[in-house]
Amino acid sequence: MNNQSDGLLAIWSTIATETEVDYLHWLTREHIFERVGVPGFLSGRVFKRSDCSPSEYLMLYELASADVMSSDGYLARLNAPTPWTQKIMPALMQFKRGGGVVAHKADHGRAYGTHIAVVRFEDSMPEALVGSAGQKLLDEVVRLDWIVAARTMAVKTDATSIATREKSMRSGQEGAFSGLLVIEALSHPSLNGVESLVSQAVPGGCVFLRYDTIFSHHPIADIS
Repeated sequence: MNNQSDGLLAIWSTIATETEVDYLHWLTREHIFERVGVPGFLSGRVFKRSDCSPSEYLMLYELASADVMSSDGYLARLNAPTPWTQKIMPALMQFKRGGGVVAHKADHGRAYGTHIAVVRFEDSMPEALVGSAGQKLLDEVVRLDWIVAARTMAVKTDATSIATREKSMRSGQEGAFSGLLVIEALSHPSLNGVESLVSQAVPGGCVFLRYDTIFSHHPIADIS
């Protein structure tokens, strides 16, 4: 995990089978590189949900800060979509997008897991994941076997809801949420203990969604 990151942007969508090849080419040959080319975007990753039809994808972008979402550079990109982006946007279904401040994180150094478990919180973040209690819980999570990293993100609603040309091109209402928990691991079985631990701490439990990494772009920092 990039220790300089204190912002995160998460985007979900499903895609019809007949459009999926073009969608994945767009993501991995243009879109992720375009986004990470915006000042303040530190990395971009694509995940595919396990056992889901139609296919559901998640994109996670690390940001230098949550303010990047309302920066001139990012808004200029959103308001000048490429021809390929204009073709893909109307095909995206069940679109959800939210970005904000990384409130808590725990890890074993700058690293990423190949399998992740994610919880979206539609309302406020549970108390078990807020303040010192939240940090303590994440510290417990990363002590479990084969767990690489954990973090929570509080959505910055004003920046996420800015109207842009790209947003106007998508069909349907954009799904909203208030917070996020992301756990990164080395395998799916290793996530079982995490889900049990977190669900016990949160009243009513949590609904975890699991994804596998399929693509990542981490620009090499200029160290000259």
